[in-house]
Amino acid sequence: MINFNKDFLAGFVSGTIVGATGYRLYEENAGDLKRLVKNDVNQPAQLNAEPSLEELIMQKENLEDMIAEKELADKVASSDAAK
Repeated sequence: MINFNKDFLAGFVSGTIVGATGYRLYEENAGDLKRLVKNDVNQPAQLNAEPSLEELIMQKENLEDMIAEKELADKVASSDAAK
């Protein structure tokens, strides 16, 4: 059986308090942390660099695909509602 001495109990209690405090701070600031991480990941390597023509064309195609999917979903939803 484990011998629970004063050092073990003091470490366990202090670890529990530090863990609970860290979790509480994380929960309070979760939105800020997610926004910070999202901004860091999406930041280009050079802040003033302009996107290349290929990148712009890919973004345009992605947007056109998203618009087409949205229009199709709206069309299907409106035809289902009419039935």
